[in-house]
Amino acid sequence: MKKQRASFISSYGARAALFAFAFLFCMDDAYSGDSAEDNIDFSASSASEAVKQAVDWIQDRRDNRYLPFAIIDKNNSGIFVFDTKSKFLASGPVLLGIARYDRIDPKTLNSSLSKIAADQRVTPSGRYWAILGKDHNGKEMLWIDPEYAIALHPVVDVPGQKRKTRLKTETSKDNRITWGCINVSPVLFETIITPVFKEKGGMIYILPEEPENKGLMQIGDTR
Repeated sequence: MKKQRASFISSYGARAALFAFAFLFCMDDAYSGDSAEDNIDFSASSASEAVKQAVDWIQDRRDNRYLPFAIIDKNNSGIFVFDTKSKFLASGPVLLGIARYDRIDPKTLNSSLSKIAADQRVTPSGRYWAILGKDHNGKEMLWIDPEYAIALHPVVDVPGQKRKTRLKTETSKDNRITWGCINVSPVLFETIITPVFKEKGGMIYILPEEPENKGLMQIGDTR
């Protein structure tokens, strides 16, 4: 975690400055996307009511601002990816942090993975501006919260965790296994997420699973 954060922060700062300018430049422009009703077909997906409500929330507020976005449904361990005009592109299962909480304990900021207890391995909920970048091994990831080394990336092999098997099972009950990062299938990452988020990054909306934290999506990070 500490190695990932240190190696990424220098390149992240320069890229974030450029992307922030592009993001802010379009904030006041007229929204040119089509309506959700015209573009998004959930009939062929497993979208929950919470995901549908999130799409409406994003569309009503024009919140994605010309950027692609993805909604992560933690309760059902799924991801739904959309283009700049809110057109539904793809969905798939995800692996998430073991702990079923919405906020990361700040005390884990400088901890090594081996010292983070299972009940502290959280995939944080909220609204984030994410961009593609490399980890300390040179592998591409979609960085969501670089301060805590939280990223979305292709599923990785971890001895004893059977992550690839978990991702393929029909149930979402075995999808809570990571330290907080979001694992997706390599096909989804390489053919959808990477090309869609490559130019300017995009918005990631991670839906909260604790009822009292419903408002987190509105106040998350937008870096």
